[in-house]
Amino acid sequence: MNKFNKLISATVAGTLAVALAMPAFAGPGHPTGKLLGSFNMIGHPKNVDVLPNDNSNGRAIMIPLKNARGPDSITCEADEVVLVDDTAPDYSDTEPTGAKIHFTAGDSFEIIDRDATDRDGAEIQVPTDTSTGEPVLSVGIWLRVLGKPNTCIDIDAYAYDFDQSLYFFAGSVDLNRKTGKATWVKVNSLFDVYFCDVDPNTDLCLAGTTQELSVFNNVFEDYFWNILNDGTRIVQARLYAMD
Repeated sequence: MNKFNKLISATVAGTLAVALAMPAFAGPGHPTGKLLGSFNMIGHPKNVDVLPNDNSNGRAIMIPLKNARGPDSITCEADEVVLVDDTAPDYSDTEPTGAKIHFTAGDSFEIIDRDATDRDGAEIQVPTDTSTGEPVLSVGIWLRVLGKPNTCIDIDAYAYDFDQSLYFFAGSVDLNRKTGKATWVKVNSLFDVYFCDVDPNTDLCLAGTTQELSVFNNVFEDYFWNILNDGTRIVQARLYAMD
């Protein structure tokens, strides 16, 4: 199994339109509530090892300015924001290629490592609620893209299951910089994922094992955003208290 079995892209356009209308992923709007934290993703032209041997906790996350070339090239869409949620288990045994921001569960917001241009990637701790029995994101996370128009950045979210050595796709947001005032988009839908036990002989989900989980469920060893950037210099991220 060498390619992602993108179930959404394999469906008809009508199915996708219905999925995009579901309340699971709030579209562009404006943040509300108390601001709890913020950080910026900064596109750096050096692309690799911008902060050698550095794991400082500044509020600027360094990402490559251009790492979407060749087979990893991306397309700048006509819409400023394209937000897609997973609707069924979608997995691969191949690690996606791109810059990575890893997220961990905690009781507060903290930037642990701010360099996403090296092999280890950046790391951010986000507030979670454990009252339901598993850590669930407890803040609203909003993004907007700024900088030079006609650039774009694609962010795909994945939860890694170590036991099965599989990367489960949790959703994506593509940000396309246009002229004029930038739009905020809430991306909480990227923090839950459809999971299943996979039959190693068929690469298909075993019957009765599909469930939607928090990406911080102990089933998963890692959760990260995989980033491909085509010239975007700044993406703002804001964390707000839930309404």
